[in-house]
Amino acid sequence: MIRFRNFLPLVAAVLVGAATLEAPTPARAGYAVHVFDDGVLQGGITTFVSGNSLVFFGSTAHFSITNGGGLSNNPGGPSSNLDLSSNEQINTTFGATGGTHTIRIELSQTDWTAPTENPLTLSSSAGGSFAYLAGTNTSATESVSSTYQGFLDNTNNLFGQPVLGSTPIQNASASLTSVGTTPLVFSPGTSVNNLVPGGTPFSMTDVLTFTFTLDAGSGQATANVSASTTATAPEPNMLVATLAGGPVLALGFWSRRRRAV
Repeated sequence: MIRFRNFLPLVAAVLVGAATLEAPTPARAGYAVHVFDDGVLQGGITTFVSGNSLVFFGSTAHFSITNGGGLSNNPGGPSSNLDLSSNEQINTTFGATGGTHTIRIELSQTDWTAPTENPLTLSSSAGGSFAYLAGTNTSATESVSSTYQGFLDNTNNLFGQPVLGSTPIQNASASLTSVGTTPLVFSPGTSVNNLVPGGTPFSMTDVLTFTFTLDAGSGQATANVSASTTATAPEPNMLVATLAGGPVLALGFWSRRRRAV
């Protein structure tokens, strides 16, 4: 006689498969970039997103962007650093007329999750270089100033930015009077603590600005910058770890005792 219990594994597998097919697809984290030229949001930026990687490029009224990109480790582990980084190459296109213009790049991603109820320590860092190619004016001078900020917004809004100054600020400046390259050395900011209850989703946003000043007849100026915002998760509480391991130890002890009997 064929017993029904022999079919239980098959029935269970079918039920699990059906549940998987009917389960809704998890919501995908928002991940996007905004580019502003002299404060005006630009619409001609091409963006590609693949998982936790983002690539973007395009031209604005006074700049061109090549090799723009972002990378994150969202969602990260329970005791890992949550990191959103960006890498950009910015080229000026207004050297012939000269002037002062600013480009701002905002890279943002939602649905990060705080692993514990302890504060997350938010810090940011950046570094890069500034280069100049000669134009028609051999006595032209060129300069760039740059700022970088990392934001954590516990309302989980894309491009959410709390009150200015609540997060670390990095600054750098450089100038060139001849063809060449000089480092962009960003001054360090002060890390801050952000209280986000465990399990609460939040967004992280990088904001990078460049202000170029070029004499008329200048050639092309280029800035390359790599920047990163990191939310350092605290180490797991030892008491929690002990409580979590208790049931496992008890189960092992019960199993050994049962075999002994």
